[in-house]
Amino acid sequence: MGLVGQAWWCFVRYLLYIVPFAAALIVVHFTLRIPREVFRKMLHVAAFTSTPVIMWLAGDWRVATTVLLAFGVVVWPLLAAVEGQPWYDGLFVQRRLHEVRRSLLLMFWGSAALVALCWGAFGRPDVAATSILMWGFGDAAAALVGKRWGRHHTGLPLADPAKTWEGSGAMCAVSFAVGTVLLLAFGTAGVAGCAVRAAVAAVVGAYVELITCKGYDTVTVPFAIAATLLCCA
Repeated sequence: MGLVGQAWWCFVRYLLYIVPFAAALIVVHFTLRIPREVFRKMLHVAAFTSTPVIMWLAGDWRVATTVLLAFGVVVWPLLAAVEGQPWYDGLFVQRRLHEVRRSLLLMFWGSAALVALCWGAFGRPDVAATSILMWGFGDAAAALVGKRWGRHHTGLPLADPAKTWEGSGAMCAVSFAVGTVLLLAFGTAGVAGCAVRAAVAAVVGAYVELITCKGYDTVTVPFAIAATLLCCA
């Protein structure tokens, strides 16, 4: 089976993951009346966990990269077609016009580039998966904690003035925990070595998130974390 055939089969199997996941989230949202910001981050989890799932299903960086690029191409016109519907902003908890489809395109195409670099060029699929999950869970923690308890703005050089120490601390802590567990699971080093690498990458990722504006942290933070993990290897 050629690359196109493998990518198509991987894409179909990925849909068996993401469609039920998204449907379950929507049902839970409307039945349990989950707060909007929490539901927004639940959708965020469904999106960023897609890359490790696709990598696992693909088994090859070329197939994974192709599927990630293709999904971005497919989802953009589909969301554009329904974006004007009255239920759209409420369902996706969209803050700005075109935010959802722009974010998804950045996420999937950025992930495609990250997979091609880490897995294709360096032979390190573990770094690609770890950096995406460290960013994803860390970013979700930063948003939820920062909005609920954030009181002290960081005031760091180049940092977004709206970002707080509480949110950044939450991102560091969660990214560190996720990174340590994943690095241990991938068997890259001992407990101490994995903890040190995860700690450095978490701090770098949190700072890059602070200085990145307009939603581009979807790309900048995973790349910063991946570069740190590769350099600390």
